[in-house]
Amino acid sequence: MKKPKKATNKTKDPLAGDLSHLFDRKDWIKINFELLSKNKTITLRLNEVLLNAIKVKAELEGIDYQKWIRDALEQKLNKPDVA
Repeated sequence: MKKPKKATNKTKDPLAGDLSHLFDRKDWIKINFELLSKNKTITLRLNEVLLNAIKVKAELEGIDYQKWIRDALEQKLNKPDVA
């Protein structure tokens, strides 16, 4: 008795190979993920007006004010130095 042949899919995988030509990199934006644990604490003294302004901005963006401060610091660090 002959064994039945296995079904083979002869169609080429559309996701195989280099797909970079499908993306326009000029429209890309950098997204930062907070994947690292926050294992260090700092103390930062701010005047009340500045802290309240930060809290308002953070609330408008729907995030905690401490996360807003971390994001602001990270954005400043990621900016290229202008000499």
